[in-house]
Amino acid sequence: MTRLYLLAATANAWVLILILVAAFVAQFAFGEPPCPLCVLQRIGLMLCALGPLYLLIGHRDGVLSARDVAVGAGIGILAGLFGASASARQVLLHILPNDPGFGTPVLGLHLYTWCLIAFLAHIAASALMLVGTAWLPQQRTPPWPATGATAAALALIVVANIVSVIAEAGFNWNLPENPTGYLLFK
Repeated sequence: MTRLYLLAATANAWVLILILVAAFVAQFAFGEPPCPLCVLQRIGLMLCALGPLYLLIGHRDGVLSARDVAVGAGIGILAGLFGASASARQVLLHILPNDPGFGTPVLGLHLYTWCLIAFLAHIAASALMLVGTAWLPQQRTPPWPATGATAAALALIVVANIVSVIAEAGFNWNLPENPTGYLLFK
């Protein structure tokens, strides 16, 4: 059961990291810098990834406790609620008929709609992991090999997002409401 938790946490973190990478690809492929609500959603995705990462790092001593799962799931649920509220706000801004939305749709849906789906799925996954702690045995297991790579990948995407936001905002305090380029390079 412990290995299943570690596998689920690793998959959860990597799905969130890959969503952030896909947002970067869309940002540069379509030439559309993220709006302030998009940046909030990216922050929400990064915070969501901290939940499963907390669980993975908590296992470094070889024992996965129900406390580690509860804290990791709690972090994930709170971050998911934050991100879902930002996504829902953007969906509601563009819900009127004939509104073109913000950005280029991917598979028929805008990225903020996909983010809302991802946040809701993450909240559900975190809740399922939390419920499953009733059956979590307290036994030693070998170290989980994917922890370091997962932490490094999350750190890399966090730094890339920070650099992207600095490039987009330039030396201004606020992000542009409807960005068209990178103010740092103008």
